[in-house]
Amino acid sequence: MRARNSRKARWPAHIADVKRAIAWTKQNIANHGGDPSFVAITGGSAGGHLSALAALTPGVPAFQPGFEDADTTVQAAVPLYGVYDFVDEEELGVPGLFKFLERMVFTGSLADTRAVWEQASPQYHLRSDAPPFFVIHGRNDVFTHAAQARRFAEDLRKESSQPVVYGELPYAQHAFDILGSVRTRHTVYAIERFLDVCYCAARASTGRP
Repeated sequence: MRARNSRKARWPAHIADVKRAIAWTKQNIANHGGDPSFVAITGGSAGGHLSALAALTPGVPAFQPGFEDADTTVQAAVPLYGVYDFVDEEELGVPGLFKFLERMVFTGSLADTRAVWEQASPQYHLRSDAPPFFVIHGRNDVFTHAAQARRFAEDLRKESSQPVVYGELPYAQHAFDILGSVRTRHTVYAIERFLDVCYCAARASTGRP
């Protein structure tokens, strides 16, 4: 299942689609050999933003229209090169993002609808019961700056009771993992190891081997 993009939909349709996918997975994955008690979410770029937001907002009614009571919790999140703060008061993001968001995502400007922009920003949903996070970003990313990802991980680490891992890759650009490389292989291996540790910890916490 893919979230609708901003050529066809406006906020919050994108996150609602992600939430529907999580709810469907938790309800049906056991029929396909999966474990509904452990669902991890990941994505890159816009998917990095959406995966982080989804992990931090389980059960938020505004993001689950028509299925407010569905379980949309996840047990781990691995966002890659996402945007975490649309308001960006510290100006850590990319110049010009406001105009793009006003034109393609939201139905109002930041000045007129600030509450909506905050609600759409993972940075404004930091919580002590957040799932484990592995935030990955390329240091040379010109589309979504690493400084914002770094700040997000630092602030989440202060709030969350779960591990928050941050990986900033030297010389890596936006969407670096699209191309096969030594860097990509090691990134995939690191994600695999992180999720394995999270899964084992989750099972141990419930008394399962």
